[in-house]
Amino acid sequence: MKTNKMTMIANLLSIGGNFLLVCLKLIVGILFSSISLIADGFDSVLDLVSATFAGIGDRISRKPPDEDHPFGHEKFQLIFSLAIALTLFVSSYFIAQDSIMKLRASIPYKLSMWIVIAAAISFVGKLIIAIFLGRLGKKLNSPVFIANAKNYRTDAISSVFVGIAFLGSFFDLWWFDPACALIIVILILYTGYEIIKMVIPELLDTGPTEEIIKQLKKIAHAISDVKEVHIVRLRSVLGVYTGDFHILVDSSLSILEAHDISEKVKEKLEETGIFRDLVIHIEPFTPAEALEPNKK
Repeated sequence: MKTNKMTMIANLLSIGGNFLLVCLKLIVGILFSSISLIADGFDSVLDLVSATFAGIGDRISRKPPDEDHPFGHEKFQLIFSLAIALTLFVSSYFIAQDSIMKLRASIPYKLSMWIVIAAAISFVGKLIIAIFLGRLGKKLNSPVFIANAKNYRTDAISSVFVGIAFLGSFFDLWWFDPACALIIVILILYTGYEIIKMVIPELLDTGPTEEIIKQLKKIAHAISDVKEVHIVRLRSVLGVYTGDFHILVDSSLSILEAHDISEKVKEKLEETGIFRDLVIHIEPFTPAEALEPNKK
């Protein structure tokens, strides 16, 4: 119940906060011809979409396993995280297009303290949301909230460049505004890249690191009568590893005794919190089966 309440607060904060910032930045940006602030505002429009994706993805992913999804729905978070990255790429295209147009047309910049006020409010608001979502994402092991936090962190930095563009206007450097907007585009693209780099390996069932495999083998070998562990095949789902592997036990043991050993191995591994739903294949420890006959 507490988790559901926290995620609901996070979603309301994201959607409500972004709606207010969109109104502020687009109105001020259009009134004073600030392409960097309009770029920031347009990015916040897509943040509303991202916040919606985050809410839907988190809600679906917490459904229990069913007949159609026997391993659960957690990977829906990865799909919606990828959708967030795609919205960032779309926004960067339109912002870059507007910025280049303004550079070519030499459109003047209108001085107004409202631009600085809007940028400052945006910076503080996005930073608060980014910190909150980042901590919640780590606590819940939620890629979609972590992806959204990265997005808001970039937005906060973007607001700094809006302020820089404003300072440039005092020295008649009109090109500061579209130039800063292009820098914002680079930041947005980098954030999208970071999200994709985080999500794609899990979507493609990339295998674990050598450290994870060593940890699994160490725990399994600590159980009495486990002679060897090999053919480890694991995949990660939101940082938790599932899959199968083989353990070799003394060939003189009964099926029941060998099964009890495998259950102990499974229990010890799943107690760590980084393994779950493991399938253990039992084999006799013989020269024909052992890959490391002198291991134990």
